[in-house]
Amino acid sequence: MTITKDKLRGGYYTPAEVARFLCDWAITSPRATVLEPSCGNGAISSCAVERLMSLGASKAETDAQVIGVELFEEEASKAALLGGKIIAGDFFSFCKQGGEFHGPFDAIVGNPPFIRYQDFAEEYRESAFELMRSYGFKPNRLTNIWLPFLVVCCHLLSDEGRLAMVIPAELFQVKYAAETRSFLMEHFQQINVITFKKLIFDGIQQEVVLLLAEKTADDQGGIRVIEATDASSLASLTSKSISDMPTKRKLPGKMKWQGYYLSEDALDLLQEVKGLSGITQSSALFDINVGLVSGQNSYFLQNKDNARTRQIEQSCVGIISRSFQLNGLSLTNADFDRQIELQRNVLLFLPTEDGLTSADVQYIKQGEEQGINKNFKCRVRKPWWRVPTSWKPDAFFYRQVGSYPRIVLNEAEVHTTDTLHKVRFADGIDGKSVAVAFNNSYTFLWSELLGRSYGGGVLTFEPSEARELPVPYNVSIQWDFEKADTLAREGKIEALLDYVDRKLLIEGLGLTQNDATELRRAWHTLRDRRLSRKTS
Repeated sequence: MTITKDKLRGGYYTPAEVARFLCDWAITSPRATVLEPSCGNGAISSCAVERLMSLGASKAETDAQVIGVELFEEEASKAALLGGKIIAGDFFSFCKQGGEFHGPFDAIVGNPPFIRYQDFAEEYRESAFELMRSYGFKPNRLTNIWLPFLVVCCHLLSDEGRLAMVIPAELFQVKYAAETRSFLMEHFQQINVITFKKLIFDGIQQEVVLLLAEKTADDQGGIRVIEATDASSLASLTSKSISDMPTKRKLPGKMKWQGYYLSEDALDLLQEVKGLSGITQSSALFDINVGLVSGQNSYFLQNKDNARTRQIEQSCVGIISRSFQLNGLSLTNADFDRQIELQRNVLLFLPTEDGLTSADVQYIKQGEEQGINKNFKCRVRKPWWRVPTSWKPDAFFYRQVGSYPRIVLNEAEVHTTDTLHKVRFADGIDGKSVAVAFNNSYTFLWSELLGRSYGGGVLTFEPSEARELPVPYNVSIQWDFEKADTLAREGKIEALLDYVDRKLLIEGLGLTQNDATELRRAWHTLRDRRLSRKTS
């Protein structure tokens, strides 16, 4: 095995407060059978033993009732010293063999490793995926390994069992977990999700949630999303206090679970607006795709002085390489000239084969001496120094979003790297109208529901997610583009939203001012929660 132990385990163990909380909630009887599928050094399995003993079980009984599995013998040995029946080996292989691993278990607790597909050893990955497929799932190369741990464990619970796990917050938002979200809602009568205002693992930007799922519930069931401050604040949450909290209805369709942070009024309004005739999916307004990949930006992207010194200026074309090089709703020729004067790397070395100058040849030779031609993206193209460019964008779409999403027109007609997505407007669509109309509270709210954030405060869009954004679009509205552009350049985003919401949502769609305010408030709720994870 080439992967390191820390990498395979996901690299971090469960804080004591979290381990105790999971076991206290999941284990409700001294006779409960308990499984910990990835027990590591025993942080959670030992808490399971303590919980059972506090309910009246003897130490000898807990050694039979608590089963822990750990891939690495060294860690399994540590866990075994703390109690329970600890077995070294691959959890998924054991499950395929059957026996005691088929359960059913009254409580399953754990913190499964967060490992990408390519970092998980094939022998273990195939066993995990085979089990998922047997349950009707379709794992793929995007599937993180925490997901098969969760899915398999759900099928090992008793009829009245409880599952309590540390799960990455991407459960709420990534597409590859969509079928799992639907499965959880069908498989469990009651789901409780504990989220945190602060990151609970030291030293890493991994946002997690605690998933508390019950096969049966006292009432009709549903879902609760409870926000705690940090791990220490879990001490104030009990099983009873959680069950006394109101539940929320299922979210419609394939909406990601960030929607559970919204009020019922906001969810009702989202559905109401979605059904209006003036709402257009962005894919009907523009095509969107990734920007170009040079293979080595430090070599291919130049500032003015470097290009001039190397005498390759005539073989360079304009390019935007970073989002901070944009301002307002349009990149004008004057804006781009300003970036050149600021010595920004906005010149792409793009010589043609039949027009190479001696300076170009010399610079290409320097690249080969530096090994640039051996980089993957360079060595798979012929010639290695010719960057594929495809079409120039009509506009830029921010791939990574800070405070709010943006579309910026490309009046300077330059290229862009994959730091930004490139936009091409559909025939008959006025780009300026789209660039202004995009800045409304409804679209901004949906951007938080469709994009992905992983703990650092940045909202990320893949082209497929951007294509799904709903945009109220009305060709009859006459926009003051200069006014909107000025507000954006001055950072007056709330004033820009006021302007667009008034003309587009209230006058155009017929929403009330209260409706527009509710949409704005909902967007603020999700955006501010995301930005609160941003580190200084």
